[in-house]
Amino acid sequence: MMDLDFERLRHVGLTPVLAQQAAALAQQAQATGPLQPMRLTEVHRETLKLHDGLNEHSGRALPGLLRSLADNEDALTVGDWVLVAPDAHGQLWVQQRVPSQTRLVRRDGDGRRHPVVSNIDCALLVMGLDDDFSLRRLERYVALVQGSGVQMLIVLTKADVLGDARSLYARQQALRERLAAPLDLLSVDARDPDTALRLAPYTRDG
Repeated sequence: MMDLDFERLRHVGLTPVLAQQAAALAQQAQATGPLQPMRLTEVHRETLKLHDGLNEHSGRALPGLLRSLADNEDALTVGDWVLVAPDAHGQLWVQQRVPSQTRLVRRDGDGRRHPVVSNIDCALLVMGLDDDFSLRRLERYVALVQGSGVQMLIVLTKADVLGDARSLYARQQALRERLAAPLDLLSVDARDPDTALRLAPYTRDG
């Protein structure tokens, strides 16, 4: 059994497919009361932040769920949709994780997989054009997203530091040649009011 208000959760990313998967999981679960779908917004060592479409709540994950994920070199991560139920004291417990639609995963030096974020449509790879600019770091970000099914936009901030349009164009062309992939690329000056309008298509509701 599941307590689901789709419209309330839609603006924080719930889709019809995810809602159907959550309902199927809830039917299989052996919970004593209704389960509520929430989205993970923060993951800490012991606690989680969960959003119900209106408010953020603190919760914890059942040890059995954490063990099951760890056995598969997996873990809860920001963006996950989960099924939550309170205990007798009102403490929220994550009972199940809904299978994710998209997932960004990085590998450590020892080859272990670590989830970064899940259920996102678009990744904005943001880097300033000042002295902190690093093409190698940007290449690592691009490699992380490529092949994940997530749309990618490179956002170059501090475009004003290059001084003129010719220098900016040269930097953009060098990026496209070096990364050797068809990429959406946007150069912005954060002080320009039009910047928000240019980013709006990538930051829609949901």
